[in-house]
Amino acid sequence: MTIDEAITLFGRECEAIWLTQPEEIRVLSRGESVQGVGSRGQYLTPLIFAEGTARSLADETLWVIHLMCDRPDTDLATLKIMISELVGRKAGFFELFGLEHAAGLVRTYIGLAQTTQDLAELQRLTDAALAYANRVHVWLDAAFPWGVCTGFMRAGYGTRNADGLEMGAKS
Repeated sequence: MTIDEAITLFGRECEAIWLTQPEEIRVLSRGESVQGVGSRGQYLTPLIFAEGTARSLADETLWVIHLMCDRPDTDLATLKIMISELVGRKAGFFELFGLEHAAGLVRTYIGLAQTTQDLAELQRLTDAALAYANRVHVWLDAAFPWGVCTGFMRAGYGTRNADGLEMGAKS
């Protein structure tokens, strides 16, 4: 696969999940994963870790790679090693949580990043992977049961009832 083919692939994959939740995220968010990860029979922690992995992949790792490609003093060979190590860990986490398709696309990025000839080419590839990673993050964030967090309110702070009204807030 060429860099241009990969960029097209990431574009298609991003478009495919623009308005449709990826099946592997639906499966994870319902606890139906065949991996069975999660301590003591629960599946919330894998969802927490998957969401955090997607966030750090998009908002930190790939974004920083994008920024590094704009710096003329960036050493391409070193950046490729960083991609292999740092982004590779994200792919491993996605695999652990049953996000096999997303992990495969991340591994495609890693492999092709190693073949780039200059920072501009790497940035083009990174930007395509970043768009896809952002979309995966959006879906994991949307699948996260944020209401669970109201069980962990700090003392003196209110919670919202079903109608969205504050209850028990500090006066």
